[in-house]
Amino acid sequence: MSNKKAGISRAIQKERRRLLIDATMSAISEHGLSKLTLAKIAGVAGLSAGSVNFHFSSKETLLLETLTYLAEEFEQRIDQALETAEPHPAQQLTALFEASLDPDITEPRKMAVWYAFASEARARDDYQRICGAQDKKIFDITLQLCDELIRLGGKQDYMNARAMANSVQGLIDEIWQEILYAGDDYDREDARFISLSFLASVFPWAFPTPPSPFEHRSRLAVKDKTLRIVRAEKEHLPAVSRLFDLYRQFYEEPADPRLARKFIGDNIRKQRSVIFLALDEDGEALGFVQLYPDWCSVAAAPFWTLYDLYVDQTTRQRGVGRALMDQAEKMARKTRACRIDLETAGDNHKAQALYEDLGYERETAFYKYSLELD
Repeated sequence: MSNKKAGISRAIQKERRRLLIDATMSAISEHGLSKLTLAKIAGVAGLSAGSVNFHFSSKETLLLETLTYLAEEFEQRIDQALETAEPHPAQQLTALFEASLDPDITEPRKMAVWYAFASEARARDDYQRICGAQDKKIFDITLQLCDELIRLGGKQDYMNARAMANSVQGLIDEIWQEILYAGDDYDREDARFISLSFLASVFPWAFPTPPSPFEHRSRLAVKDKTLRIVRAEKEHLPAVSRLFDLYRQFYEEPADPRLARKFIGDNIRKQRSVIFLALDEDGEALGFVQLYPDWCSVAAAPFWTLYDLYVDQTTRQRGVGRALMDQAEKMARKTRACRIDLETAGDNHKAQALYEDLGYERETAFYKYSLELD
C-alpha cells in the first residue's frame, strides 16, 4: 500500500473512532451505563456492531476511550484558558470558571458521561484512574489562586484558602449538575453572572460586582409584539443577505457579501424559496428561516425542505429560532404540505433539541446519499 493510501486509511479510521466516541456520548445520555450495549451505540452511529468491534475490542474499551477523550479535552481547555489569561490571580480564576462553562465542554451529553461514570459504583474505579490526577491538578490550581487572592487582600488571618477552593469547585460542580438536568435550555449567561457574583462577594478587593444579564436578555415573542415575523421581500434584501452571509460563515464558508446578496436576491425575485425574517421592535433583523418547495412522489403531495435557520449570536436563546420555526410550520400547513424535511449537523445538539421539542422526528430508516458535482 502506498504511503498516500495508508495515510487516507488512517484518517478514515481516526474519523470512525471519533464518530463512535460521539455516538457513545449520545447513547450514554439516552440509556445510561448499565443499559448500554454495542448495538445501541452502533445504531446511533449508523454503523454495524461489527464495525464497532473493528475499531474497539470491547464495549468497556470504547467507554474508557470516551471518558479519556472528555478528560483530555477538558484539561486542554483549562490549560489553554489559564495560559492565555492575564497572570493576576483574579483573571486566572475567572478564566478557570469560563473554561468550566465552555458550551463545547459542558454540552449535556458530556455532562451525562461524567456523572454516569462518577455515580455508578462499578465505574468509579475507572473514573478515578482516568480523572483522579486531573481533578487533583485542577483543585491544586484553584487552591493556589485562592491563596494568592487572600494574601492580596491581607485576609490570611481569618480566610482559609482550602475552604475557598472547595467552595469554588463546589459551585462549578453544582453548575454542571444543573446543565445535566436542564439540557440545552440551560442559561450559561446566568451561570456566569452567579459565578462572578460569588467571586465578588468573597474576594471584593479583586472582583467587581458584575452587571445583571437579564435587562438585555429577556425573551422575545410575537404575542407581546417584541418580535415580528415577516415574509422577506425585496426591501428586506440587505438584512437577509447579511444574516445569510453569517449563516454560511457558521458552516466555515468564507465571508462573501456579494454572493449572499445575489443568491438571496435571486431567490426572492424568482420566488425559488420562502424566507421568513425575524425583526425586533426597532425593525432590526435578528434571524431568518428559508424553505424550498418540493414534491413527494410516494405521498403524491407537496412538502417543504427547511434548508436554512439562523439567529444572530447576540440574540440566541431568546425565542427567535422557535418563532421562526413556528411560522414555517404555519406556512407549510396553509399550503397543505404533507411534511417539512430538514437536516442538521450531527454535533449541533442545540438545534436537535429544538427540532425534537417542536415534534420533528429523526429519520433512522433511510440513508442519505449525495453525489458531489463539480
